Amino acid sequence: MANKSIEKKKQISQLIFMAVSVLFIIVFILKFGELSNTIELLWTGSWVFLLAVIGLQVLAIINKGAFYHSVYDYFGAKDTLRRLTFLALSSNFVNLVAPAAGLSGMAIFISEAEHQGMSKSRAIFVNIFAYFLIYTVFTIALLFGLFYLFFVHQLSKYIVLSAAILFGMIIIILVGIFIALEGAARVKNVIGFIAKIVNSIAGFLQRRKVIIKNTDVHIMGQEVHDSIKILRRKFKALWLPVVHVVLLEAIDILTLYYLLLAFKYPIYPGALITLYSVGVLFSLVSITPNGLGIVEATMILVATGLGVPVELATVVVIGYRIVTFWLPFISGYFGFRKFQSEKLIRLENGSS
Repeated sequence: MANKSIEKKKQISQLIFMAVSVLFIIVFILKFGELSNTIELLWTGSWVFLLAVIGLQVLAIINKGAFYHSVYDYFGAKDTLRRLTFLALSSNFVNLVAPAAGLSGMAIFISEAEHQGMSKSRAIFVNIFAYFLIYTVFTIALLFGLFYLFFVHQLSKYIVLSAAILFGMIIIILVGIFIALEGAARVKNVIGFIAKIVNSIAGFLQRRKVIIKNTDVHIMGQEVHDSIKILRRKFKALWLPVVHVVLLEAIDILTLYYLLLAFKYPIYPGALITLYSVGVLFSLVSITPNGLGIVEATMILVATGLGVPVELATVVVIGYRIVTFWLPFISGYFGFRKFQSEKLIRLENGSS
């Protein structure tokens, strides 16, 4: 029976890898012409700044892994920086090919919870908290950008609406944390309420048995409460994960700045942060994977509104998207391949 279960898991893993590989090839082929044309234009810029951009993005990949390493270590989960970097790459890639507000990429970490010394319940909380840190730090840059656009009379309704959606997401997470601070009983009540809704929907649509059992609610409530106790006890130690998040923002802002300098176009810090924050906003709140197409159009529109020549804005924005979207997309695919191969080896050895 155990062998059949392992074989089934292997088949599922292989099917997932094949499906993701096909998606990777399709997206790459569809966008290859756009990529090659933009790379040709980028080569006309300063090589010093272009090399600095590539170096910054390599640093960004390592820093992303270091961020997860610091968050996991904070909650008592032990794993190597190398493995968490590959998992971060894999999650980036999965988020791009199967966007679901970050949930698809989060599933990579949750599926590896037991190998990081955590239950799945705690892994869910830890990863939601990681996203909360990222969104909260980015909110500072976004608020600055919104005020800057307001003062230069460039603030549009669609930007305000998108920002409101992101703020709503952050508030929901924050309310959840405050509820958890009230005690384990409150947490269990909230999770129990959610479980009832999920079970009712599943029963109505699929005639399925109970998905989330009462025992699961109790365990999840206790796990979340224990994680909150760690937050209370070690609050000051959060400085390291926060530093890594600030570095994530700073690296991407510098990337955009160096691309502008590569074409000898200096830009004021206010306009630079505003352009960056608008781009990230529409990559987070968009109907397309990572805002593909929408981010480029919006950033070019905002850049020209801030005085950047339209031809330069087009080259710089698409170049920025190549290194912040396509580089993680391609490197993430190989990270995902490594993740899947390691998972298959574990299954062959009789562990899940």
